[in-house]
Order: sequence, then structure tokens, then C-alpha cells
Amino acid sequence: MNPWLRRTLAVVSGLVLTLVSPPLSWAPLHWFSFVPVFIAVHDVDRKQAFRLGYLCGFAAVFTLFHWLAETMAVFAPMPMPVAVAILVLFTSVFGLPYGLILQFLPLVRRRFGAWWVPLFACVWVMAERLQPALFPYYQGVGQYRSPWVWQLASVIGSMGLSFLILLVNGAVAELLLSRGKRWAPAAVAAGLWLANLAFGADRYARVTAQNAAAPTFRVGMVQQGVHMQTRLQDRGEVIVKSWVDLTRKVAKDHPQLVVWPEGSIFYNPTDPVLQPYLAKLAKGTHTSILMGAGTHVENPDGTTHDWNSAYMFDATGEIVGRYDKMWPLPFGEYLPWPTSYLAPFIAGVGNFQPGLEPHIFEVDGVKFSTPICYEAILDSQMRLMGTGADFYLNITNDAWFGDTPAPHQHAMLAAAEAMQNGRPMVRIAYTGISLVVLPSGDMPVYAEPFTDLAEVVAVPIAPIETVYRRGGWLFAWLCAAVGAGTLGVLGWESRRNS
Repeated sequence: MNPWLRRTLAVVSGLVLTLVSPPLSWAPLHWFSFVPVFIAVHDVDRKQAFRLGYLCGFAAVFTLFHWLAETMAVFAPMPMPVAVAILVLFTSVFGLPYGLILQFLPLVRRRFGAWWVPLFACVWVMAERLQPALFPYYQGVGQYRSPWVWQLASVIGSMGLSFLILLVNGAVAELLLSRGKRWAPAAVAAGLWLANLAFGADRYARVTAQNAAAPTFRVGMVQQGVHMQTRLQDRGEVIVKSWVDLTRKVAKDHPQLVVWPEGSIFYNPTDPVLQPYLAKLAKGTHTSILMGAGTHVENPDGTTHDWNSAYMFDATGEIVGRYDKMWPLPFGEYLPWPTSYLAPFIAGVGNFQPGLEPHIFEVDGVKFSTPICYEAILDSQMRLMGTGADFYLNITNDAWFGDTPAPHQHAMLAAAEAMQNGRPMVRIAYTGISLVVLPSGDMPVYAEPFTDLAEVVAVPIAPIETVYRRGGWLFAWLCAAVGAGTLGVLGWESRRNS
């Protein structure tokens, strides 16, 4: 095959992965997205396979996360050429896993024949499971807008869908490479895909019926169409009043709870001037109010501590709970070691402390936890915060990403946790995307970025103990074990023959 054709096929696969991602979400392409790069690398040596895989990864990561440059240029702020250079560096690092994984495809295919199809899918899931990621973007999450396919995430999680996606892609590639002679992998993959579709249709119908029959909880959702550049120029009292006005507007429809997003106020709600004002608002509207706020404490020794917090006032005006974010955002809310030594030279990075434990809030007998910002995309944290909760209430501020694909991608990853953990999720984002996602995968509310929202939504309270929560998350570790075993066999045989 012509080398330039191989490179073109690798780039095509990378670009198609961007089309699968929101906001486009062309999910059907996902079942064929890896076929071009699989064909490109199937018969080359390991070094060539690595280079082609890296090229695929570079194209995918650069186009998926191009919004990083705009975010840095606007809010860092830094010159656009510098921001692009950092984006290229980011892409160079996070495109690397594609090359590291795909370098083994020719070896696995030569050693195991048609069995390479499921074995390589396990290798891929192994990489997803073991790779440290600030933004855990697993392939399977891209199916979140395909309700029948998506139900599998409630059983073996998003990485289980990653396995199925890689399995189908491998089977199609093998069918093409063998010119129809090796049809067994394609037949098995088609059978599994259809079986999953049948399971998904059945589960979707059952969970939808359960949601329809469930009691509801009325949540006042508020979102502002203001850009963060404008908001940063507003005075604190102007910002607070904007949320107060929206609260009074939705209070006319008698919500049980009104939610303000992460960072909706800059002050401690316990401030002696602010607390009576907010208490009067809660009493006057006869509703509980949960708000994202900062907690700032000055210690006797002159040091200070800060937390990213959620506070709730009940309908009597009392503060009845506080949750401190347990996973501050690295490089945004704090600088992790060893970069912490650079703190004096980097503007705009906070010094937030981690909270110690989840907090369960309760209104009218309905219990909920409040993952803040990117906590809602951390699998182990969401399993922890789902314990004892009837639903998730995720508050976030994605305005820093501007009008880019980032808010859509962030919302997608949060929605995945609602499906995996069987809990409805109400997500309130400062400027969007605010949404409601049900355990069926349906999204009755999906507010686009930088639009106004002031709406009371009746959320069905029907939590489900999914197979995933009871141990289905171990499927990814099983794939990792098989993938490691596959590579171990290759390594052992290579040493034996050398």
C-alpha cells in the first residue's frame, strides 16, 4: 500500500472520531471509525504501526480539544500563537497512547489470526482503564445519544461499550482485509451488536415506564446567557441580584428546590450581611435554595483556606448543609506537585482545599448529592456519591470554555455517570449546558450554552441499582487482564525467539 495512502487512512480515522463527539454526535460513524487506521497498520512493522497510530491520535486529539487554545487565549490570557503551541504540545502527549496501542495490532493479528479482533479490543480497553486522564474520554461514551445502544453502560459501563465498538471495527476491518474469507468475527460482532440492541430496546422501555410511574421532585433550573468576560467585570452585588431575580421568577411555579450553579456567588453565604439577605429570599419564595459558593476561612496564624462549596438554605431560611468539593480541578483550582512550586509565577490558579466526604442533602424526603464541576465525570467519585442518594445534582461553570465543543463534551461525560449509576441527574451550569438526564438515557432538558433558562422541571425519582454499580465496573479490569495477557504472550515469544 502506498505510504501516503496509509497516512491518509490514519488521519481519516482521527477526524471521524471528532465527528462522533458532541456537538455533532454522529454516533453511527463510530462503528466504522477505526476501520481505516486498522487497514493502514495491519501489515507493517511495529515502528511504522506506531507512527501511523500516533498520526491518528494526533489528528483526533487536536480536533477534539482544539478549544483549549481559545480558552487559554481568552482567559489566561496569552497570545494565540503561544496558546496554539501549548495545544500542539498537549496533542503530542495525549495522542501518544494511540500509537502505543496500535503498534501492537499487526503483532496480535499475526500471532492470533482472527482472534486478534476481540483480543485487540481488550488491549484498547486496558489502555482506557490504566491511562491516567484529567478528562476521561472513553470511546464508549460517544454513544450517549443512542438510547438503545447506550443501555449497555448500565451493565458494563462506558468502557464495555468501548470494547463493543473496537470489536465491531476490528471485525469489519478483518472482513475487508481477508476479502470476505474470515467472516466469523463479523458474524459474531453482528450477533453481539444485535443482541445488545434487543437488550437496550427492552431495558429502555422498562426504565421509561418506571420513570413515568415514579413520584416527581420539582427543581427550579436557572442558567444565564452571559459570557464570562462580561461577568468578570460585574460587581458582586450585581451578580447575586441576577440569581435572585431568576429565583423569584421560577418560584412562581412552586419548585421544591431552586439551584444556582457553581461559583454563582463569590462570597461565603455565612457572611453576616449576605446570609440574612439569602435567608429572606428562601423564606419569601417558600423554597429551598442550593447554591455554588466559595468558602474562605482566615486562620488565627494568618493563613487562609478556601473550598469550592455548595450550600443549601431551606424554606425557613436556615443553612442546613454544606458540601466541599472533594476533587479540586488540577491546574485550575490548585497546582499539583511538583508544579506547585510555580505558583508564584502563574496567575489565575487557586489554592483550594479538598473536601473530606460527600454530603447528602434532603428536601421533602428526597435525598441528593452534589458533585461539583468535573467530579461528575469521575467514576469512583460518582459511585461513592450515589450511595444513599435518590438523584445527582451536579453544579458546574463551563463558561470558561466559551462557545466551543467543550461544554458539550463535559455534559456528555456527566450524562454517562447517570446511566452507569442508575440515578437521575440534574445538571445546572452557569452558562450551560444545563440538563436533566434520566436512568433511561433520555434528556428532557438540554439547555444550549449561553442561553437563558428559568424553568421548573418535574424530575422522576426512580433510582435503579444497576449491574454496573453492583460490580459491572469490573468488566474493564477483566479486559485489562486479557489485554495484558495478550501482550505478555507477545513479549515472552519475542524474548524466546531472540
